[in-house]
Amino acid sequence: YNGEYFQQHEGTAMGNSLSPFIANLFMSKFETEVKDKFEYFPRVWFRYVDDVFAVFDTKAISLDNIVAKLNNRFPTIKFTYEVEHNEQLPFLDVLVIRNSENKLEFDVYRKETATLRYIPNDSHHPFQHKMASFNFIIHSLLNFPLSKEKFEHEKQLIKKIAKSNGYSVHLIDKLIRKHKFKRTLYNSTTFRRDTDNSKFASLPYEPKFTRGLDKIFKNININLVYNSKKIYRRFWVTPKTKSTIMKNCDQKYIGQTKRSILTRFKEHMAHLKYGSTEKSCVAQHAFDNNHRIDINNLKLIRNVTNSRQLDAFESLEIIKCNNSMNKDNGPIPTSPLFALINKDSYGSVNRGNKFGINSASV
Repeated sequence: YNGEYFQQHEGTAMGNSLSPFIANLFMSKFETEVKDKFEYFPRVWFRYVDDVFAVFDTKAISLDNIVAKLNNRFPTIKFTYEVEHNEQLPFLDVLVIRNSENKLEFDVYRKETATLRYIPNDSHHPFQHKMASFNFIIHSLLNFPLSKEKFEHEKQLIKKIAKSNGYSVHLIDKLIRKHKFKRTLYNSTTFRRDTDNSKFASLPYEPKFTRGLDKIFKNININLVYNSKKIYRRFWVTPKTKSTIMKNCDQKYIGQTKRSILTRFKEHMAHLKYGSTEKSCVAQHAFDNNHRIDINNLKLIRNVTNSRQLDAFESLEIIKCNNSMNKDNGPIPTSPLFALINKDSYGSVNRGNKFGINSASV
């Protein structure tokens, strides 16, 4: 690095394809030696990479005692542990539950911080990227050993996730049928497809240019995958725009942007999502009043081609608006020309609202 060479003394190199394999070999040897040399070893010990699910007989040995012994084997290998709480213990994506009959049940595990947010349906992403998350959770739904009640509860939760992100619940039913059909087909025969010799090509995703290319490339045995590199930007110029932000309480936000108004809208959404509401009037208002930002209320009210006129038009539109959430009158708050505006129609000039560049809706 920077003309110098460094030698790694412990562990394996990050990013090296052999590192996981070597680490797994080491842990396998570690477990074999521990099982042969320890007087007591758990009767159930399942490991996936660096997560272990184990069942201990606490009458034979204390948990602290065996963890201490494990940690004394190698100075760089340290174990921590979590015990069951309320007869429940998470392991990877599975929640293991001990029922009243002292038998194990299973459920899909989600962290307390998990939200229902996935890639929204109106997001600028390839369709297969949007479906990847749903395919994953549906795969868990169909392959985890869930009871009928937990299966139905998880299914309804997946539909709720889809609906909250702008997808139809019928899409979930369709994906479930597709997964079930594939599994039935796989289990109904011992014949397997020949190895797929298809090639792959990566293209930046832009519907205007890439729509319809999948079928064309499949005819020559090439599968397309998409990335987010924006190499097409040089083909067009983003217009200088004037945009308004409205919300479900009839207040509006008015701001200017020289970029796509959708880009500015997403910035307001990000300020709300990550708690930086002081950077956005829209985010602050939505947070304070528990309002939902709605892209359907986004509106372009004036297209300004001369950037030197943007400040004037922004202040003009703010002053014309009766119910603005802006905290001031924009970049030019006190122009004498604004006195010519009909205040009965457009509201008071000295309203005292604020500007924040925006192009989205609440």
